[in-house]
Amino acid sequence: MKTAEFWKLLHWLLRLVNEDWPCEVTDLSEQIEYVKAAVCYYGYGFMDFYQLPADGTLGSRELLLAFSWLLQRIHLLEQLLNLHRLHVEDQASLCTCRQTIPISSTERLDIQDGRHPVGMDVRYLQFLQGKLLFRWRSLYSVQQERCSALYKIHLYTRGCSSSRSFDHLSATETLLIQDPKQYTEHLERENMQLEAYLEWKQLESLYWPWMQSVLSAKLQDTQELLNVNAVSVTDYSLEQRRNFGESDIFRETDKLSGELLKLQSELQDRRTVKDEKIKDQEQGMGDLAGQHQVLFLTQHDLEQKLAALQARVNQKRRRHCRVRLALKANSTPVGTKPPSVQQHNSESLTALEVITQLKDEAVALKKELQELQQLSKEALGEALEKLDGVICIPPMQR
Repeated sequence: MKTAEFWKLLHWLLRLVNEDWPCEVTDLSEQIEYVKAAVCYYGYGFMDFYQLPADGTLGSRELLLAFSWLLQRIHLLEQLLNLHRLHVEDQASLCTCRQTIPISSTERLDIQDGRHPVGMDVRYLQFLQGKLLFRWRSLYSVQQERCSALYKIHLYTRGCSSSRSFDHLSATETLLIQDPKQYTEHLERENMQLEAYLEWKQLESLYWPWMQSVLSAKLQDTQELLNVNAVSVTDYSLEQRRNFGESDIFRETDKLSGELLKLQSELQDRRTVKDEKIKDQEQGMGDLAGQHQVLFLTQHDLEQKLAALQARVNQKRRRHCRVRLALKANSTPVGTKPPSVQQHNSESLTALEVITQLKDEAVALKKELQELQQLSKEALGEALEKLDGVICIPPMQR
């Protein structure tokens, strides 16, 4: 297999795993850029892979190592089997986890100095924000229509399911009942994929020892390169020592060592005097002040423990997974036996619980947004103070 074809294969597989398909990307450089970004996201550590050229002419061994790492790290083949499996149930993505990225001191300095880390125009960023809002509203309307259709299917097919957990049919089950040929085609396709996976399992015992030899050769080449660099650095240092007198270097080193020892003794004396003063102040404090201090420390420790407990509870509440949608009636008709779906499951979530949790997350995010806006406002005010004759007009309220 050529190197360019290997890049295209990795691009196609990673698109499928990330559910970012279909996407018409024909340029090889863009495909290589996407593969590098995806592999970096998963945590691949060999820097030689990211330094491969964008024309796809070099790096067959690096690509083979990255592909093998993906097989072991993210279970690439198993994910592909799961994605192409016929999911009969109605699922939805549930994500209540979030990652707060703090603003570093360097970024604050960039804001104060008027530099943007990306170097984009503000009008272009506003255009992207408007485009994102438009697509978000379109996605929201599509999700509303989907939920409405699923509700009708679950309501009209109640009592038709033979499952013990759910008493209605899913959208996929309803479609397969209308057209049984599609069910046969799905089964044949899944059987072909499972047969290919079984063939891979038979050859896996030969593949990994071969990859171990490839990795050993890679490490050996890296070690040889490091040895060559170390020899060159040693030769350079010897040459520099010949150019400068060794006696002068030793004399300067002894002088610096003496100054450091002197500074260390002075710091030690000052620390001793300061500790004695603090000890005298503590002995002179009254019992009442000591009691107030103990009470303050106890209250502070209690607040820290409560905050840690609340953070732990919020972390347990946060989820990032796919859930099955099911219709659960609040009441059953008279004279009918309640189905087993009415039984409470500790891992199940109602729509009201999810909505309440998302509202709490929205309040927390709004608070964080206000803090960031205040920080940006202060940085902008400090930057405007350095400019004469500049007036800042806030945008119009919508």
